[in-house]
Amino acid sequence: MRGPSPPPSPRPVTRSPRRAYGVDAAAHRAAAQAGRATLAVLPCGLDRAHPHDHAQLLSSIPATGGAAVSLYRPGTEASGATLRASAILLAALVRAVILIEALDHAEAAMHTAVVAADLNRPLLAPPATEDIRADGSARLLAEQRAVLYPDPARALARL
Repeated sequence: MRGPSPPPSPRPVTRSPRRAYGVDAAAHRAAAQAGRATLAVLPCGLDRAHPHDHAQLLSSIPATGGAAVSLYRPGTEASGATLRASAILLAALVRAVILIEALDHAEAAMHTAVVAADLNRPLLAPPATEDIRADGSARLLAEQRAVLYPDPARALARL
């Protein structure tokens, strides 16, 4: 179940999720509805969408001044290795990473977060919960690699 998207920031903020399901797709859609640009970092060639059923969402990004980038030539399929490399590129391109929820050591979101912290990018995480989907966020907060943000407005204000 998806919660509401954060309210649009009064300042221009580019959202740069990896084009996955759930939060990433919701961020792209919310930015488009607010007329804001997004940057999609694809773990495959630019001739493909990832996930594959997000082709329409990907094709809508340029309409708001956004873009899609990739490290890979056309025809390249997404894989674990391309997802990890794309996470590194994403962390290098952004001013900050806002981690919504992440399984510890199990997904690209955590890889992006760890790389962002290694690159000294601000890493913002919500308050820890008992939900297993947030154990990665909880670990990063406990290790003081992430900064707590209690609500989306405060996270955006830090940017």
